[in-house]
Amino acid sequence: MCVFVRNGCLQYETPVCTARLHSLDTPYTDNSRKQRGNFWSNTAAFNLKMVHTGVYTLSHTPLDADKGVAVGSTQVGSSLHYDKSTDGAHYNDVHLTVPKSDITKPYRGMGKEELLRFSSRPFWRRLRMVCISIILLGWLAMIFAVVALVLIYPKCRAPETRDWWQSSAMYRVYVRSFQDSDGDGIGDLKGLQSRLDYMEELGVGVVSLSPVYRTGTVDDDFDIVDHKEIDPEYGNLTDFKSLVDAAHDRGLYIIMDFIPNHTSDKHPWFSASSQSANRSNDKRNYYVWSGTVSPPNNWVNVYDESAWTYDSNRKECYFHQLRSQQPDLNIRSALVQKELEDILKFWLDLGVDGFYIRDSGFMFEDFDMRNEEHDSESSSTDTTAYEYYDHKYTYGLPEVFDMFARWRTVLAQYSNSTEKILMGDSIGGVTHTMDYYGHFGRDGIQIPINKFLFAQSGSCDGTCVRNYVHTWMSNLPKGKWANWMMGDENSDRFSSRFPANFTRPMFMLTTLLPGTPIIYYGDEINVEDIPVSSSTRWAREQKSRGLMQWENSTWGGFQNGDSCPETGCGTTWIGIGDDYQTNNVKVQESTGGSLLEFFKELMTLRKLPSFQIGEFHPALKDSSVFSFVREFDGEKGYLVAINFSPEQQKRNFQGHQKSILELADVALTSGQSGRYKVGDEISTDGVILDGFEGVVLSWSYQVKEL
Repeated sequence: MCVFVRNGCLQYETPVCTARLHSLDTPYTDNSRKQRGNFWSNTAAFNLKMVHTGVYTLSHTPLDADKGVAVGSTQVGSSLHYDKSTDGAHYNDVHLTVPKSDITKPYRGMGKEELLRFSSRPFWRRLRMVCISIILLGWLAMIFAVVALVLIYPKCRAPETRDWWQSSAMYRVYVRSFQDSDGDGIGDLKGLQSRLDYMEELGVGVVSLSPVYRTGTVDDDFDIVDHKEIDPEYGNLTDFKSLVDAAHDRGLYIIMDFIPNHTSDKHPWFSASSQSANRSNDKRNYYVWSGTVSPPNNWVNVYDESAWTYDSNRKECYFHQLRSQQPDLNIRSALVQKELEDILKFWLDLGVDGFYIRDSGFMFEDFDMRNEEHDSESSSTDTTAYEYYDHKYTYGLPEVFDMFARWRTVLAQYSNSTEKILMGDSIGGVTHTMDYYGHFGRDGIQIPINKFLFAQSGSCDGTCVRNYVHTWMSNLPKGKWANWMMGDENSDRFSSRFPANFTRPMFMLTTLLPGTPIIYYGDEINVEDIPVSSSTRWAREQKSRGLMQWENSTWGGFQNGDSCPETGCGTTWIGIGDDYQTNNVKVQESTGGSLLEFFKELMTLRKLPSFQIGEFHPALKDSSVFSFVREFDGEKGYLVAINFSPEQQKRNFQGHQKSILELADVALTSGQSGRYKVGDEISTDGVILDGFEGVVLSWSYQVKEL
């Protein structure tokens, strides 16, 4: 009987087999040998496992000794013998042979073993290896491509962090003129504290105070008799601590003036130093003494007088670069250095956030006291004039930068949660000023004051502005931070040096450039100089120090009637601008489009990421217009375009910087003509700017190609 198995299923040659082999699941046992004779008449009792596809032959003819050895040759019929050329197996008397297949090509429906047999042939093995190799090489190629793209493609920049002194605008206050709280006619710390809300609303983040130390009888803020006390005219240490705490509660920071170069001649240090040069006097070297009864050289002070004054007690001359009542400290002395460090720590312990070092370039003088020579660039012929000399022996000596580094170390001890900073003024060119950032690889101060605009008055066109910006930015050391200052208490007010309508474009420039803008109190409402009776440069009464104009009331709101004595408020120490009744904070707060409102809008705009951390790219620059782009990855880009001439200008800004798009939205305008309104979409190829008008245009971020 022939049994066909295809895909593991039995198929029979004749219908008889269907009836005879219906019970293949019954196990075959030795007890069933008796049934050999009736094998086909009874149900078969064996279990066959057929795993090959092909023809199987079943036989009930017994094999010799049941050893699986066939007798005779292969026959087809009732007697089937074992063929050694085939794979065979037997179950007792029933023998199963699996003939070798003569199929040479694969076909549909092959079983597992046939599939494996064909797939083991050399051709298919090689084909598999080729396919696997192609897949592996493809994966490796993709991996290398991804790695190459990661290495080559520009990385997304992480936003830089900005400290408080970089992200915020600074507001410089002359305390004596800002707000009087007790009616004595002098601004004080309590009055300043009462106006902190105004500064917060203004959008500034740092308040820089004029000197408030205890002074002597001379009418001078620098005539200091105690560096660790508040002058009673301004309050006391409790008032100062209250001011600092209140400022911090509002997120504001306090910068204090630090005056290390000199003291008053009424200071206890000088009194002790002038008593004797004897070694028993530990303060004998606190000041610069000549050791002679007459000036040892030709040095003159800034007021065109001899820099040496004879002291009758010590019988020697002492050195002073400013007034004779302000002797210079000998900062080469280790004891003096320790005293100055203690002063810094004293105010840092009270919560001060930084110091503005005043007259810092004067701190050291030539140890050998050599005569100074004529300055070849000076036009002066007066040998008693300060400007006649080249002050290489009395100003900006390298030791100055060493002190900056020492003081930075002191401040670093207090910079655990908030960085403490140093600012400083300087006299000289931009190269010398840049040294203040750091010298010979050592840390300098964070903010060397940029006063290069102070020398300008009348006008400053596009070329002037370009030189002003380029001079600072091109010389700025890598990683350092710029600053922009329009005026202070020792210069004429900005609105008195330039036309009134020049303030808006200059505010737009200085607040949107990279760097810290430093605003002098009152400039945000265009306060002007006032007439004064004093003509001396050192007196407190200076025309740029007029009372702050708060409102249309007596003394412009400088004095609060509720806090005045029963006898009424006293006369103020200085006058107020003639226009205070119409030009004051209260009026401008209620007037749409006012300078004060514009300033607040600028403060809001400069807090955006593109202005805080964005790149600076100069754009179109000519004799009238100055423009630049601020942008950062993933943020809007901005074009700041300002007309610094009095005439209307029309410019095409496309192509002057690759980021500028054809169309842009108006983000802010300084003009009041109404030509452009915030939100308008305009073409950048024909921007019209009225005289002294500026506009800020914005566009959505555009992905840059490699």
